[in-house]
Amino acid sequence: MAWEQVDWIRAAAGLGAGVAVGFAAIGAAVGEGYAAGRANEIVSYRPRLAGEILKTMLVGQAVAETSGIFGLVIAMLMLFAPASGKPMLTAWAYLAAGFSIGLSAIGCGIGAGLPAGGACLGIGRQPGASGPITTLMLVGAGVAQSTVVYGFLIALLMLFKQLPEVLTFPRICGILGAGFAMGFGAIGPGIGVGMAAGQAVYQIARNPDNMGLMTRTMLVGQAVAESAGIFSLVVALLLIWAS
Repeated sequence: MAWEQVDWIRAAAGLGAGVAVGFAAIGAAVGEGYAAGRANEIVSYRPRLAGEILKTMLVGQAVAETSGIFGLVIAMLMLFAPASGKPMLTAWAYLAAGFSIGLSAIGCGIGAGLPAGGACLGIGRQPGASGPITTLMLVGAGVAQSTVVYGFLIALLMLFKQLPEVLTFPRICGILGAGFAMGFGAIGPGIGVGMAAGQAVYQIARNPDNMGLMTRTMLVGQAVAESAGIFSLVVALLLIWAS
């Protein structure tokens, strides 16, 4: 029995939702696990700092979990979106939305976990600098999450854009290309930005008085790494507009 158009759209919504939340869970879990591993490393030989380390670990893990939550939100929107009255291109848009948010969340989830792990190591080395270390961790991890916001934006555009009724191969490729461009294009920047933050957070324990200098250096490096994600965002927007 041939499927009706609404069945194809519902099937694509289910597949897109699985891609969104499944891939998003990878990055968040790896980033959180890295932070937990570093926390245990410190607690093993400095148990008196267990309370401070646990607090820092949980705050860092909460930031890393944000990328997974973005994937969950897109998945839920797709699962409960109406399928009737939608053009066939909607099915491809759902798949593209899943790849956009799911893939972008991989890099950002991992990247946000790196400064959390670095903060645990830094506090273990210099407990008196826990305040500046935690502050820099939050700044660095927040910047590391920026490209998943781009992926979330592209996914929302896919879900709510008024799509044309006529289904053509170039339009399918344009929609999928936008999802792939943003999804894959966010993996590297997310991890790279997190690497810069992780090292800055850890090394500030050597000399907390240089926090201002290290923060500026970190942000400049993160901005350069972030540029690749912005290129991907621009290309994705152009592909959506052309479709």
